[in-house]
Amino acid sequence: MSHAATVRGPSFMARLVEQRDITPLPPGTAVCLGAFDGLHRGHQALIDRARHSAPHVGLVTFDPHPQQVLAPERAPKLLQTAVQRRRVCEALGIEHLVLLPFDRDVADMSAEQFARQVLVDGLRPSTVVVGEDFRFGRGREGDGERLRSLLAPAGIDVWRVPAVPVPEGAREPGTDPEFKLGATAVRRAVQAGHVERAGAMLGRWHAVAGTVVHGAKRGRTIGFPTANIHAPDGFLPAPGVYAGVLVVWSDGGAPGDEADADFGRAWPAVANLGRNPTFEPGGIPLRLEVHVLDRDLGERLYGRQVELSFVARLRDELRFDGPQALVDQIRRDVEAARVVLTPDALARAIVPPTP
Repeated sequence: MSHAATVRGPSFMARLVEQRDITPLPPGTAVCLGAFDGLHRGHQALIDRARHSAPHVGLVTFDPHPQQVLAPERAPKLLQTAVQRRRVCEALGIEHLVLLPFDRDVADMSAEQFARQVLVDGLRPSTVVVGEDFRFGRGREGDGERLRSLLAPAGIDVWRVPAVPVPEGAREPGTDPEFKLGATAVRRAVQAGHVERAGAMLGRWHAVAGTVVHGAKRGRTIGFPTANIHAPDGFLPAPGVYAGVLVVWSDGGAPGDEADADFGRAWPAVANLGRNPTFEPGGIPLRLEVHVLDRDLGERLYGRQVELSFVARLRDELRFDGPQALVDQIRRDVEAARVVLTPDALARAIVPPTP
């Protein structure tokens, strides 16, 4: 019996308009301004403020991320791909996503130039929402108060949103009392395999997007068929075995066929991120293999776009004495996954909007 869910993400889906220029937004649009790596709960507080400020909500961010231009040697790998950012924006009710091309010329703009060219003369929002630590302009010379003074003559309101407290369950025991909610904290949690803590900060599960590719097909021979996900741009957690949720994002066939039925569903799963030491003792590149519970999605997944959400870390990857010992452990992993993959857990994975 299948236990897939058909949830619509943590909020609701909006039809998103994406633009890469500074042409005016629809009248009555409140925009959130920032880098927005991860779109975590702190960012969501800005979006909530914008939603209460104007009929329409937009997100204004930079592409590439400013650090990738200003300090590429220190720039972190982003928590999301561009495709994932768009999906989360839709789930959070964003109607307009403005991607400002970021280069040295933009970095050298003064605070006044940025406010005038991008906001007052360009996008023309009714309201701008920023975090309390927001900085902009050459050398980070401007802050929220400076932005307010620059936009007030044009009748554009500015809201500064206080930092969001660290959510319950997100703080790692023994961490600095000054620990703050932010993209850096989410990265650290994911890299350590603490995906539950990352999920508490994100307000949804951390996920990676990729394509299903052919593997050794060894899982099928032992009764646990797996989908091998190629996710070169994904921000992967620490190697190990995880309870997760697999969502199929690309339609695989004509309406009504089996492949079409897989699309847009949130499938409970067990994922192994590792090097398969039981069968490959010499070591192989890191692989992400996913077994969907109670349903064999079969070969119709090959070549399709999927996203895997990491719900809970079950254990380290281990080397077993033989296939039977591995099978016995996988059975235990499946039962452990069932405990944490509740309907509420499935509902925190984002799925495609209804056509």
